[in-house]
Amino acid sequence: MKTLHTILIALTATFFLSACTMARAADDEVRAWRVAQADTELSDQEQLKLAAIEGLMSASSERALPILKKVLAGNSSARVKSRALFVLGQDNSAEAQSLLISFAASAGPLQHEAIRMIGIGGVASSLERLAPIYRSGNEELRKSVLQAYLIANEAEAVYQLAVNAQNDAAFDAAVNTLGAMNATEQLRKLQASGSERESLIQAYAIARDLDSLQQMATSAADPKQRLTAIRNIGIVGGKAAGDALLDVYRKSDDKETREAVLQGMLIGQFDQHVLTLFRASDAPEEKRRLLRTLVNMNSDLALEVIDSTLEGN
Repeated sequence: MKTLHTILIALTATFFLSACTMARAADDEVRAWRVAQADTELSDQEQLKLAAIEGLMSASSERALPILKKVLAGNSSARVKSRALFVLGQDNSAEAQSLLISFAASAGPLQHEAIRMIGIGGVASSLERLAPIYRSGNEELRKSVLQAYLIANEAEAVYQLAVNAQNDAAFDAAVNTLGAMNATEQLRKLQASGSERESLIQAYAIARDLDSLQQMATSAADPKQRLTAIRNIGIVGGKAAGDALLDVYRKSDDKETREAVLQGMLIGQFDQHVLTLFRASDAPEEKRRLLRTLVNMNSDLALEVIDSTLEGN
């Protein structure tokens, strides 16, 4: 049976995996849309249309645009129109980008796809036009804009959305996106402006900003925030993070602080650091707690400690 402690750790790890998936989705976006559209159930005629539209990428803007306009205005399938939007997004001409923006700004079946294609295209002037769409849109539309900024790695644009967020949910969504971008500069600016929401701490962890987490772990005004920062150091991973947690544990006699450290070590699988603490401890209750942590890690070191303990060493 899972202990409450183990369940809490699993929930933290689930958040981390979710954010990592978000970042990987941005990296793979261009490839993913091709795979999703390569449906074997498409008719021969539709597959031919898709190939024809892709062929327009080698044509000049003057020749390709009229054909793309015709496709987007016609009765072709959503799959074909999506491919046309992709080709349109690769055209940096003012006319092509204006057309793409018109689809992104207008409610309709192609709106979210157009926003995504603006992110893939990465044209600065079109990316700037997403901000008013974000401000006037519903939650799903705002998610699409954040995803487009993530794809285009537009950290400063997302930072501005966080600064001007109208509510905590909007702020948290922007901050989570910054974390997936590894945008430590923008995250630190948000903290310097007075924000210490939990989403900011989690974003530091996703961005693997150990320095900022250590700073919050020792100086955050809210004790709850300090404990959250300590636990999230485990998400960063690596020897430096393990050493940082070991240092926090050694310098504190507070039970909650030490428990947060052990949770962070469990998340980061820092079994050698837990073993170091176990060997240095003379307190039976503390040694039991450290042994349980090793067991929860499924670490081979736990068996060594158990064997040694049973032998009386």
